[in-house]
Amino acid sequence: MSKSVALLASALLGLSALSASPAVAVDPAPAIGDLPRAGAADVAEFRRQVDALYRLKEAAFARDDADTVVDRFYTRDAIAFGPDGKPVIGRDAFRDEYRKVVKIANVKVEPFAAHVGTDAAWEWVNFRAFPKDKAQKPFTFILLFVFAKKDGQWVSGGDAYTVGEFPKVG
Repeated sequence: MSKSVALLASALLGLSALSASPAVAVDPAPAIGDLPRAGAADVAEFRRQVDALYRLKEAAFARDDADTVVDRFYTRDAIAFGPDGKPVIGRDAFRDEYRKVVKIANVKVEPFAAHVGTDAAWEWVNFRAFPKDKAQKPFTFILLFVFAKKDGQWVSGGDAYTVGEFPKVG
C-alpha cells in the first residue's frame, strides 16, 4: 500500500472512530435561500443594457465584425469555455476565436433566466446560430454569461456554453 493510500486510510479510520463516539447535538445549518437581488429599477437597467449588448453582438456577427464583439461586449480579462473544456482567456485569445466564428453564422440571443445583483449578474440564454452556409442547419447553445457593472455599465466577464436548448417559456 502506498504512503498516500495508507495515510488516507488511517484518516478515514480515525473519522469513523470519532463517529462511533456519543454525538454532540449540533443544529444543522439552515438551507440557503435566495440570493440577494437588485431592486426593480436596477434590474430594468440591467435588462436594457444587456439587451443592447446582445443586439450589438448579433449585428457584429452579421457584419463578420469580431473586434466589436471583443472590445464592446467583453472585459479585457474575460474567460470563456465550451464543451471541450479549453478556456479562452483575455481579449487577444477572444479576438483569435471570434475572427473565426463570426464568419460561420449569424446569431440570435434569447434570454432564459437571470440573476441580477447590485454589481454582478449572470444570465442563461439560448444562443441560436444560423449558419451563413445555407447547406448547414441552425443549431443552439445553452450559454451562461457572467456580467459585472463597471462605472454604471454592464459588461461580460465571460461565458460558458454547451450544445443544447432551454425550453420555450410561456
